[in-house]
Order: sequence, then C-alpha cells, then structure tokens
Amino acid sequence: MAQPVIQPKWKTVEYSRSQIINAGKTIRQENSSEEDIKQATDIIDNWRAAHAFPLHVIYIHLRRMCASNNNAIVAERLKRLDSIIGKLKREQSMNLWTMQDLGGCRVIVPTIQDVYDYFGKYDKSSKRHLFKKKYDYIENPKVSGYRSLHAVYEYHSDKNETYNKNMLIEIQFRTHLQHVWATAVETMGLFTKESIKSGFGSDDVKRFFVLVSALIAKKEGQPLPPNVIDDQDEIVLEIEQLNSKHNYLDFLSGIRIAVDNQKLKGAKSSAAYYILILNYNTNRLQIKAFGASQIEEANEIYNSIEATRAETKIDAVLVRVASFNALRKAYPNYFSDIGEFVKLVKSYLK
Repeated sequence: MAQPVIQPKWKTVEYSRSQIINAGKTIRQENSSEEDIKQATDIIDNWRAAHAFPLHVIYIHLRRMCASNNNAIVAERLKRLDSIIGKLKREQSMNLWTMQDLGGCRVIVPTIQDVYDYFGKYDKSSKRHLFKKKYDYIENPKVSGYRSLHAVYEYHSDKNETYNKNMLIEIQFRTHLQHVWATAVETMGLFTKESIKSGFGSDDVKRFFVLVSALIAKKEGQPLPPNVIDDQDEIVLEIEQLNSKHNYLDFLSGIRIAVDNQKLKGAKSSAAYYILILNYNTNRLQIKAFGASQIEEANEIYNSIEATRAETKIDAVLVRVASFNALRKAYPNYFSDIGEFVKLVKSYLK
C-alpha cells in the first residue's frame, strides 16, 4: 500500500500590514530598545517565512516551463534575515511591506535571447499573479556592473485568499556568463567580508568587477556598464593594472572549500531544500538537506543558524533546487567553483 504524501506545513502571515511596516521602521531607528528590536525581528521573520508558499508556487511553474531545456537552471531562495535588516538600514525610504525580493527565483539560461524568451514565456503563461515591474539591467547595467533582467510579481490565487497579502516575488533571468560574474563578486565579498555587490569594498576591487562585466557585455553584444570606455584594449589594460596591483585572480583561484557531505548520505536525490553553511575560519562548507515536506523544520534550523552567524563567523542560505547538481551550478560561490570566471578573464590578458 502506497504511503500518503506528507504535505509541507507552510507559514502564514501572523501580523497586520501596519505591524509589518512599523517593524521595518523600528529596525531602522537607532534608539530602539532591545525588546522592540526583538519583537520587530520576529515580525520580519514571520513575514519573510510566509513568502515560502508563494515562492514555491512560482518556482514550480518556472521549473515546468524550463523542463525541456537541459541547459536552464531554476533556483529559489528566501532573502536572508541579515540582508533584509541591512537593506532596511541602508535604504531609508524602504518599506518592509513593499520589499520586492523577500522571495526570489533565479532562471539561468545560455544566451541573451533565452533571457528575453523565457521572461516573455512566463509573463504570457496562464497565471493569476499580478505583474508589477520589470528592471532591465542588461539594457541598462547598474553602476556596479550587475547585469540581469528582473521581473516582480505579486502572488495571487483565485481559490485561496490566505497568501493574497501583497506578497512580492522577484524573478531574475540571467545568462550563464552574467551568473559567472555575479557569483565571483559574491565569492570575493564572502572572503574579504565586504558586501561588494551592495556597494562596499575598495574602489579598486569594485572597478575590477565593473571592467570584467564590460568585457562580458561586449562578448554578449550588449550595452556596457556606466563609466567604461567602449574600447576593449583599454578595458583589458586597466584590468591588467588592477590585477597586477592586487592579485585578484590569484586570490580567487586560491580559495578552496572542503565540502562536508556527511549530512547528505542518501539524501541527494530526494532532497528539495538545502541549507548551505560556509565557515570563513575553516573554509568548510556544510550542507543540510531536507525533503519537500520539511520546509518548517528547515526554516527553524535556518533561523537558529542566522541568529548566531555573526559570532560564529559563518554565512548561510536556505535554497530550493531540483537536484544537488543544480544546487552546485546555481550557487557556485558556496562551492568556490569560480574557475570559469578566472579562466574567462585570463583569456583576455597578455
């Protein structure tokens, strides 16, 4: 007799719109008491966790849409608690109720044409979610060099009102090369303990990545990031000078992570959710795997890890992908699988 399928226990929103907005304001205020900050953090965590079901629905839709393309990778993730708090403090006008990337899906495809084709395919598909906005960072790259196509949707269901609460999900459509660049930026940020992708770090390291982004943009036949001259020789010369001064490529090449697979025995094929825990001090990556019905347990463990990450010098993320192999491809920064980035840049250097 077949065993019944255990359904995940999804979190629901436990607070009002005004409570969620005020929690964001409390976190931002410098004179907030410890008790107020704790209560605000609990509200933020619930609001974030409640996005898991809308995110799951959109993720499954994207996976089905990309199923025929073996070169397409689809992944989902809830925004890290410290990233949410950092964004609230960094962007003074940010409203927690309207923060659009608490839940995010990533679609990685081979070409620029694929990016726009898959966005169009999803946008025209039969769904009830409301299109809110598109950010084309390929046509208009960010000053940092970041390039990708973002589309924001508000989750909506005609059958169940539980999650029809202004829950915004951001979908990133990016090429493989754009993904290689973005994960190299994250890797550098992880090991220098500076969030380069958020605008921190030295001017030289930020300039280095802008210039490499420009090379990739030229390779893809797309507009270059701001403040870069459209001259490949000049771009390469400046990269060479910065790399000679700081040895960025050697630094990235030298990072080695030992993957702790002990927790994954017998779970690789059946797991749906993974928590990746990167320890800066030991350069070890631990992976915790969970089945599709264990989302609540995964969230609880993830929350406890996040609460101690500053003291224990770790970085963690909770993600969902179709397979362990897809996990490795979607989050290469956690495996330090950045050889392709180094090889790409070196191919331009003398």
